[in-house]
Amino acid sequence: MFNPPVLPAPLTILLGDMPGLMRLALSKLLRTDASVQIVGSTAGPDDLIAQARRLRPDLVITGEQPVASMKRLAQFHRGPVLLYAGYTLPSATLREASQWGVYDHIGPLPAPTDPDYGFARRDLLRKVHQSRAVATAALQRLSLSSGSAVYGMAGHVLSTTPRGVIVIGGSTGGAAAVEALVRGLQPGLRWTVVVAVHLPAAFTASLLERVRRAASLPVVEGRAGLRLQAGQIVVVPGGSNWAVRGEVGQSLWLQQAHEPAAGLDEPNIDLLMISAARAAGARTLGVVLTGLGCDGTAGAAMIRHFGGTVLAQSEQSAAVFAMPKAVIEGGHASAVLALEDMARFINGHVQPLRPAAPPRVSPAIRSYSR
Repeated sequence: MFNPPVLPAPLTILLGDMPGLMRLALSKLLRTDASVQIVGSTAGPDDLIAQARRLRPDLVITGEQPVASMKRLAQFHRGPVLLYAGYTLPSATLREASQWGVYDHIGPLPAPTDPDYGFARRDLLRKVHQSRAVATAALQRLSLSSGSAVYGMAGHVLSTTPRGVIVIGGSTGGAAAVEALVRGLQPGLRWTVVVAVHLPAAFTASLLERVRRAASLPVVEGRAGLRLQAGQIVVVPGGSNWAVRGEVGQSLWLQQAHEPAAGLDEPNIDLLMISAARAAGARTLGVVLTGLGCDGTAGAAMIRHFGGTVLAQSEQSAAVFAMPKAVIEGGHASAVLALEDMARFINGHVQPLRPAAPPRVSPAIRSYSR
């Protein structure tokens, strides 16, 4: 059987303060690389810290900041920082900045028509992608010195193979319900989380942003071939149907579903849950939230058939009770819970890993650890 290529998650980047023209040129350049994703752009040191806390990017690219601001940023962003400067930074300055996660710097970009633009572009992208190796090396050194498990920059385990799949589905009122639910999910989940809400494709970006603002876990938009990772939330695009492929404990990825769906609403929750149950078996947790119709009922039945668990939202907490009600009346709900109680159940069910107290390490390494 042919397995489609499994694509790594994009490198997420937050752009901090720098001259407007440089930020524009940098944004245009980064968008030519499909393996990176700009998740935000900030206005001022306070906004940089606020967005770093909320978005949890893999990399921050920012202009020179006051020492106090860099210290605060290092408290909330545990990943690498690429510094922009309008001149060549002395090596002593870079060594000092390394204690706040700075590993390199970039300068002004030439115009795209300049003969040196191609070289400048390749050099900048090399430094951007170097951030992965920088973070991984620092975490490995921390692991060796502590003898403990290695944790990623957002507090999740560096080994990203999920131990199970959580599928959250909703329709009418579903976006607000998902936002409330993911707000309570703890960092360090061993399972991957896939979110599907009946929405047109044009509203995917809005849902994605709402989930990112609410969640403490990293959030990405689903795409064909995307590898599912532990401790990550994937929001599948609206206007199309999606499926989980692969086998739990080995490799799981997202793929567009071409099987016929019982209903017209997309993304179809039944197809997504059925595929997750086949891939993850008893390590599947389905969550059916508020919505019209009965999408999710067949998916819930399949999850229970394979030994998994299904949660249905209670009537009192649902904007529209039809979807959870169909699951409950079909006898497929393992538990019926109020929306505010669901995250607590999920956190306990999947047994999130918690990082041990960090050992004493050098400041440069501390900026990558949590």
